[in-house]
Amino acid sequence: EVDHFRLKPIPYKDVQLDINISPHLSSEYISYLENPVELLNEAAKAAEQDIWNLMQFTEDLRRQYGKEPRDMELLLKKLYVRRMAADLGISRIYPSGKMIIMKTNMNRKVFRLMEETMASETHRNSLSFTGKEIKAELLVNLPDTLLLNWLFHCLADCYAIMPALVRY
Repeated sequence: EVDHFRLKPIPYKDVQLDINISPHLSSEYISYLENPVELLNEAAKAAEQDIWNLMQFTEDLRRQYGKEPRDMELLLKKLYVRRMAADLGISRIYPSGKMIIMKTNMNRKVFRLMEETMASETHRNSLSFTGKEIKAELLVNLPDTLLLNWLFHCLADCYAIMPALVRY
């Protein structure tokens, strides 16, 4: 029975996020940062380790430099989406018309449990499971930045199930 509630995370580097967003940090923000290239590398390393390291990185960044500008926020959200996807066993995320397709190794029982525990009725009602994919049906086509934001909030909602699952 325990096997029904297992979730197999995948390596962070194997998560493919097919949303065309390439944030460009302003020259003012870049000059404000002590070493922007090293900082971005640290962010990527934190995301590769686990969600807690990424959260710690974000907290340290805000403590040192204040609230990040929009493009840095988008960059961080891309890292968070990939990290949460990896932990949830989602290997690829891509838009298809008004749908977002998430290829997953999750089983139906885990999906149902996740769905039942989601706080957002909007997210819960938009999701369906086909056995190898989670599909999110949106009401309208969203621009990529809004799509990333929607994904960030949806996966954060899904992520709440993690303590209840057996991971291997």
